[in-house]
Amino acid sequence: MKKLLVVVTIALMASTSFAAKYGSAGCGLGSMVFEGDQTWWKQVLAGTTNTTGIQSIGITLGTSNCDSPAPLKVGQAEAYVEANKVALANDIARGNGETIVGLSKVYGCANSMEFGQALKSNYSSIFTTAHASSSEITHNINTVASTTCNTQI
Repeated sequence: MKKLLVVVTIALMASTSFAAKYGSAGCGLGSMVFEGDQTWWKQVLAGTTNTTGIQSIGITLGTSNCDSPAPLKVGQAEAYVEANKVALANDIARGNGETIVGLSKVYGCANSMEFGQALKSNYSSIFTTAHASSSEITHNINTVASTTCNTQI
């Protein structure tokens, strides 16, 4: 019974989410060996192959299909803003910090320092009121990101 539960769980995981150049197993050597095949059992094999340590190297060096960020999904930026609203306001006021680095990754910005300075320059247009909603803040950040990071949302 446990084996059946594990197989069903893996099959559901493999069939629910897929990324750009690879399936649910993620980037790495396995994504190259099983490229283009999204069947659940091949994704399990690809994921197993990825755990050899090659995936970590690929992510670090930007190789093995790990070279491009996944496209920004609607709601992802807003969820990040909602979860980090206070810290993000403080970091944007300074023009740098952990939340700006994280936000730049969400938007796929190549240069988080440049993005941070652009956010700082536009602080008053991003945080228009003391009680601005995450939706409003995200919309205002999208405007800055579209020119700084070349991101269209």
